[in-house]
Amino acid sequence: MDIHGAVAIVTGASSGIGAATAEELARSGATVVSVARRKEQLEASAARCKLHAPASFAIQADVADREACESLVATTVSQLGRVDIVVNNAGVSLRRHAAKATVEEIERVMQINFFGSVYVAMAALPGMIKRRLGSIINVTSVAGYVPNPRESAYGASKAALSLWSHGLAVDLVDSGVHVGVLSPGPIDTEIWEKDEEEAAYDGKLYPPSVVAEGIVAMIDKETVHATVPRHYGLVGAFYPIFGRAMRKGLVEFQRRAELAGRAMPRDRRRE
Repeated sequence: MDIHGAVAIVTGASSGIGAATAEELARSGATVVSVARRKEQLEASAARCKLHAPASFAIQADVADREACESLVATTVSQLGRVDIVVNNAGVSLRRHAAKATVEEIERVMQINFFGSVYVAMAALPGMIKRRLGSIINVTSVAGYVPNPRESAYGASKAALSLWSHGLAVDLVDSGVHVGVLSPGPIDTEIWEKDEEEAAYDGKLYPPSVVAEGIVAMIDKETVHATVPRHYGLVGAFYPIFGRAMRKGLVEFQRRAELAGRAMPRDRRRE
């Protein structure tokens, strides 16, 4: 799909992957509607998009609210005439032992990470089908394919989004609407800092720009699935074969981290 001249909605655009993606799309010639909850950061992100695409603007909204999602799509169509691209990136984490998480916490994760994407995609889809043109990119995670310690709800939400997206792609074949799944590995975003408990992973974190570039490439080439960085796709591929050994390794890794009583300093993860 040609991005130049397209109208794109990007959720979770106040920081991290969403902000980087919004700017990359604007740089590629799209008019971008940036969506997020935090007004100040959102406006700053939208301002960067306007440097490349002057008609771009921001809509403050919570994707957990179905009416808000339908409204933001309607507003985009009213002001810009259509929606050509949707990038569902908004998401939250829940880093807690599965037995200690509450049902309400799990519901919140699913509401934002899964249903939020469903709400926006389904609101934009009829117009795309009518014009036989569109691209929907849903940002999942390698955690949706390989379980991480204390991230069962987060992984489940991303797994649900991944399979729903692939099912959508199957049903929309020959419709003119492209659906892609982009699964990031460990990316340097705020999500690592927001949970009460430390993450089990203490390796390198990659810049959000690598995901933004991957999303733009997916839209351009109409790719159905990609993992960024690419080598993290091997982890998901090997899990069905070596699942037992991998689970044992993850559990042992977590135990050692807990016994050590500390995690690797976050600045070292960016090396």
